[in-house]
Amino acid sequence: SQSVPFVLADMKPSQVDYTNFTIKNVGTNPTNVWKKVSGVTVDENGVNEPECVAYGGTWTGGTKQNGILDIDCANYDQAMVNNKIDEVITYDLSVIVKDNQDQPIWNQTLYNMNKTIAQIDAMGGNGTFLGMIPSGYSMDVTESYHMASSTKDWAQSDKMTFDITVTAEQLTGVAILENKDQVAPWRVLGEDAYTGTLTYGVKDSKFNYSFAGVTPLVGTNYSLIVYAEPFSTPAGNGWPRPVIILGSAMSNGAGNVSIPSTSLELNTNLLNAKVWLVKSSDLTGNTMNTWDSSTETNSLFDTGLIDYYDADL
Repeated sequence: SQSVPFVLADMKPSQVDYTNFTIKNVGTNPTNVWKKVSGVTVDENGVNEPECVAYGGTWTGGTKQNGILDIDCANYDQAMVNNKIDEVITYDLSVIVKDNQDQPIWNQTLYNMNKTIAQIDAMGGNGTFLGMIPSGYSMDVTESYHMASSTKDWAQSDKMTFDITVTAEQLTGVAILENKDQVAPWRVLGEDAYTGTLTYGVKDSKFNYSFAGVTPLVGTNYSLIVYAEPFSTPAGNGWPRPVIILGSAMSNGAGNVSIPSTSLELNTNLLNAKVWLVKSSDLTGNTMNTWDSSTETNSLFDTGLIDYYDADL
């Protein structure tokens, strides 16, 4: 992992700042990547006249643009002093995976101004899972910070510092599926209950896996599929789209779907593969031929590509 410090200072209402960067997988194996915002600290960073007035004080600092609260602001109300800009700055996070020719092959949006920096800072573990980067490929990470337009003068000149830590790990045979927003940019809806976990052997003579998840629909037949893309192995394009059906199960009265330990002879590698859980009614044979609002609302989609290596090949 690697950590880099960042500073945001003197943001104004409706202003946006960015911390964009690119991660390159220079290794010989695919890697899963996480990003964590941590160590958030906020600071008054001096005071100016509008901020002093917002604190109920009288400005005595003359033409100073960056005064000292106890010297340049008389009779202010200590209870009104506030520098918690991390609670009024919301966060965007999206990623694009590009191949070794710099062509986009995969993308997702994790946050779309739906969490504050204070909420992001409170996350545990490695933070937010960004996805998988194949060997030799790269990931463009776009982060933006939006100060709410309703923010008042108390936030003027305030400063926020934080660390961004990127962690990369080899594939361990766990893939998380989530439902996503129905409209662009199709944000991962990680805050609700609908999610699934695929556990699988990364390399074996057969594809050994199990799946457990919670779906939006109860009493519904679901199928776990590999959705072919032009950049994946097996490859697929056009419509209806070829798929590999890994297994099927019916959701119970609580929406729980479980596929117990299963061993499949695929006779192929799965490379840069998307695994989805879709309604079985969206499939005809080994093709997916239905895509409508029900598909978008009631499916669980990949949050990262997977690789499986057939040991017999």
